[in-house]
Amino acid sequence: MKKLLPIILLFARILFADQIYIAKQKGTDQSIIVSLEPAPASTQVDANVTIKAVFTEPLYPLFAKRGVTLKKLTQTKGFFGFGKTIKQKYVQGSIKYDKSTHTITFKPNKPLAVGFYEVRFHHLMKQKLKKGMIVKPIVYRFYVPEVINGFKLPPEPDPKKNNETIEGIDFNHNGIRDDVERWIIHRYANDPKYPKTKTAIALQYAKASQYIITHDPKHAYENKTYEIFDRAMDCEGYFIDKLIKKGTKIEDAYINNDFFEDIKPKIFNTKDRVKAYWQFNASLSGHMLGGGGGIMSSTRDKCDIDIVTLGEMQ
Repeated sequence: MKKLLPIILLFARILFADQIYIAKQKGTDQSIIVSLEPAPASTQVDANVTIKAVFTEPLYPLFAKRGVTLKKLTQTKGFFGFGKTIKQKYVQGSIKYDKSTHTITFKPNKPLAVGFYEVRFHHLMKQKLKKGMIVKPIVYRFYVPEVINGFKLPPEPDPKKNNETIEGIDFNHNGIRDDVERWIIHRYANDPKYPKTKTAIALQYAKASQYIITHDPKHAYENKTYEIFDRAMDCEGYFIDKLIKKGTKIEDAYINNDFFEDIKPKIFNTKDRVKAYWQFNASLSGHMLGGGGGIMSSTRDKCDIDIVTLGEMQ
């Protein structure tokens, strides 16, 4: 039994995957491929997507019209509740092959649900009979996110893994920790007043906060990393100034739109993150800084997303 134990444990690690690995792929670097849509490992794919592969030369039509499968991947608990495994469900759709452009398309019969997907182009053959006419299988994954008022959410991260490091998990690589991004969008994107504007400002704050604690916070003044945080404050200041000019009472404008105070407990939620934030503040102590929400610095260009173009500030 002792000899079998390592084998059993190895099998368990293989069977019970920790999470769906979106970057898993094969055959995507073949010279015959011109383009793949969506691109491998894409994290913000539209639910109404059409899968497309363009090739450099003609394919044998009979195989091309049958050579695409799409599966939805769902992570579930393993045997007896231990570990995790992945279930696969085929997505129904129609396949077309355009001879003139050497393009295969797969259109799902209905919009894709939120989740991970794996597309496979297989059994493809070049039309010309020659050596190497068989195209190797092309397999890759992508993610269809939940969308709230135009904002695309990353998947919910595993809390334990997300809190193991200061950086946490950033699935869509936009500089914002996934748990924070999800909280902000759920909190603001359906707000009765200025939902898109408030979400955009809060996301900029979250990105700035993530940056200052992950880029040498002990030397924030020397490295000027505080400037990205000042920009977020200035963007908020610009929004508040616009509200006041529209007739909102000054105290209401400030009290009801203190985004940083609202999201701060979500961002600095572990000892290491709090410590990094303290180090950031200590580095700036005793220094004169510009920006930071002052009237002269709170201008439209300080917003990462131009909040005026969101159509809520008229």
